[in-house]
Amino acid sequence: MIEEAKPVGIRKAGIVGLGLIGGSLAKAIRQRTDVQEIVGIDPDPKAGELAGKEGTITEFSTDDLSILEGCDLVILCAPIDAITKMEPELAALNIGVITDVGSVKRPVMKSICLPNFIGGHPMAGSERHGYACSSGSLFENALYVLCLPEDSSIPVQKLMGLEALIRKIGAIPMYMTAEEHDMRVAAVSHLPHIVASSLSLLLAEKDDGALGRMAAGGFRDITRIASSDPKLWAGITENSKETLLPVLDDYIDLLSRWRNTIAADNESGLEKLFTQGACYRDHLDSNMRGALEASAGLTVYVDDKPGELARITAILGKGNINIRNINIRNFRTYEGGQVSLLLGTAKEVVEAYALLREAGYECD
Repeated sequence: MIEEAKPVGIRKAGIVGLGLIGGSLAKAIRQRTDVQEIVGIDPDPKAGELAGKEGTITEFSTDDLSILEGCDLVILCAPIDAITKMEPELAALNIGVITDVGSVKRPVMKSICLPNFIGGHPMAGSERHGYACSSGSLFENALYVLCLPEDSSIPVQKLMGLEALIRKIGAIPMYMTAEEHDMRVAAVSHLPHIVASSLSLLLAEKDDGALGRMAAGGFRDITRIASSDPKLWAGITENSKETLLPVLDDYIDLLSRWRNTIAADNESGLEKLFTQGACYRDHLDSNMRGALEASAGLTVYVDDKPGELARITAILGKGNINIRNINIRNFRTYEGGQVSLLLGTAKEVVEAYALLREAGYECD
């Protein structure tokens, strides 16, 4: 009788890079798993100090990879160019499984050819960056892509241990090749960052003062990811060039179709393009978190009196709804105003709406 393989438990984990993703992974592992030790490495001592003060990590260094010795799992969360230079030091250490979180897989997997390495990419993110913006709930309902090298010698029990940890932090493991990953992510993540930045740049070049004020609403929402770390995304885009350029060419061709349809006064053609776009978007899985951070807004109308903001946040806090951002606008002395809440998902907006309406607030 063949015994069923059992996952190898992870007692000690190492996180190299305590930015948004690395910090969020460290927090999620600390909060949701039984991993006993989490060591962190980051060139910024303030990130390590904050992570240590919060109890997220048990040991920290700004540059000494030797503290990773004996780790059952090491996750490389540094920029891709830095990750590709780490192989010699990592090869000298006794580590169970090594993986990374880079949004481009082929360059990393060509540079790190260790027998215990597997490419990884949690499909979750934000335009914010740094440990201070990290969250242990970032990976809830997110796909976590794993790319296993063809010559991998990682025992199946250790792979099962990694999969189990991924599920415990709320994510969903999914296997594909590095080539498949890079082609897909170029379309759903890298191209949208270029589009958002291009729209922002277009308005910046045309802004006469009034244009920026007119763009304060919906334009800010659709270009939100243009606020992402420029240095990080320059590196990602450069490394993604091989798969990004073809999809960028396809997008340019599609823009030409829009232009030609508009120039031809082809109203039915425009309606068809809008319909096709809306149809595809409306059939996307709204329960899954993707490479771009999902968000949804809710406006609450409040009276100008003490304690209103605290009351709103308390109501949502009791409902276990996380507020990602708050904006207060249109307040005049002794008059009411609007509190704009940025929440994580449309589901949370519906729940928040119900709670606040029940408490007597007008919102939409």
